[in-house]
Amino acid sequence: MSPNKGVFFYATFDLSALLSLAEHLRQSPCSCDESKRPESGALNWAITLLFKDGAEWIFRSPRKCHDISPETIARVLESEVATMKYVKLNSSIPVPEVFDYRYRHSSACRTIITDHHQSCTGFNTIGIPFILMSKAPGFALRNFAWNPSPKGIVSSRKPRPGLKRINKEKIMKQLGEICSQLLNLRFNEIGSLFEEDGEYRIKKCLSPPLVWHERDSLSDNDVPRGPFQNAHDYYKSLLSAFLLHVKELPLEQHAFFAPIPELREFETLASYQSAVSRWNDFVAVGSKIDSSKNRLDYCIAGHFLHNMIPLISQQTPAIFSDFANGYPLCHPDLSTSNIFVDCDFNITCIIDWAFSSTVPISALLVTPGLPHPRDEADTTLAPTFRASFIQHFLQGKDFKLNAEFWDHTRIAWLFLRLVTLDSLQDYRYFTELHSLVYKQKEDIDVPRLFNNVRKEEEFIKLAATLAEDDRSAEEIKKK
Repeated sequence: MSPNKGVFFYATFDLSALLSLAEHLRQSPCSCDESKRPESGALNWAITLLFKDGAEWIFRSPRKCHDISPETIARVLESEVATMKYVKLNSSIPVPEVFDYRYRHSSACRTIITDHHQSCTGFNTIGIPFILMSKAPGFALRNFAWNPSPKGIVSSRKPRPGLKRINKEKIMKQLGEICSQLLNLRFNEIGSLFEEDGEYRIKKCLSPPLVWHERDSLSDNDVPRGPFQNAHDYYKSLLSAFLLHVKELPLEQHAFFAPIPELREFETLASYQSAVSRWNDFVAVGSKIDSSKNRLDYCIAGHFLHNMIPLISQQTPAIFSDFANGYPLCHPDLSTSNIFVDCDFNITCIIDWAFSSTVPISALLVTPGLPHPRDEADTTLAPTFRASFIQHFLQGKDFKLNAEFWDHTRIAWLFLRLVTLDSLQDYRYFTELHSLVYKQKEDIDVPRLFNNVRKEEEFIKLAATLAEDDRSAEEIKKK
């Protein structure tokens, strides 16, 4: 098979060495369809190894990524393996079993010991970083449409079957139980999990707000990366990464006062596409996205977020007892792509634990938004998730939650969406966050708030500094 074809579409590697390793670990012949192109996500690609008895393993490797360095990718892979092993050892959450891995192209691996297999140690003869693990049973929840298409929307694609209400509730109940188990996996610091000499330790934090969108390239002197001793320091670090991002890195589709249209606002696909086209034309004129004016707007938003951190990071009085201590592990991407189910919608596996870390409790217990964590959670399903969590975690424990705690989880979700730049509705989320943090019942005038800050000397100077990087009208026209 020639390079860049079939299984080698994303990378060249030693397939014979891979098959030999798998056969050695399982003591059974295996094969791979070399003509089949790998399955792929945003950050990884994967192929299936088939054993003679029908068992299947997954060989997964990172894709070449322009906005995350190879060194960070190696650390993310190493931490993901440690996280999956720890979760499997200390909970009943269904996760893939790791048989072997290499987090560098040629370096030695750590020994992986399971009930039936022990990996060899030595150099990476396969030639690329990888995880060799069990295949998730069942099928990805993404095979179903979590939300029906808005009324009047017609797509040329074959529609996926929709999920019935009863099946959504069943999924949310199980996610509530999974989060209750994660809350039991707490550590004294906020950071990502690594294994050293058979012990699990919290080290440098690899959560998305500190890594995605080229943020891993930002200096550690400017962006502390932990481990963090408290939520206040953690949130301050996320904000530091956000502020450097909005000053120096591409803002892609983020325009604070001109958010991109949302599909749910339109009755037909054609009207939505027309609105997006007009939005693209609008932001293209004057190169508004990466203009100093838009960057300054985000810096001002960061100014307000900074003032909120002491209130956001306070321990909510909703929690009592020793269970308020520590920081639980959290899966940062509970999407329908990473949740596998059987035909009865029992969750069979949670995959892709990359970028996992410990977090403040309120960040863990956000009602999951599906199909993607950046999506708004269905408010009618929130009681189902919360009731399941309470049933599985609080039963028999001297532990209480009140309504204020659940408000705090919404605050955590909004703050994280904003500092990660992981949504396209920054203005709306900022407005809601401001109202929740300061418990305002009346609508706030965000433009007035921002205009008042623009007049301050600090931001007058910042505006001038940012303007130095603006392209001239001629440069914009050429682009």
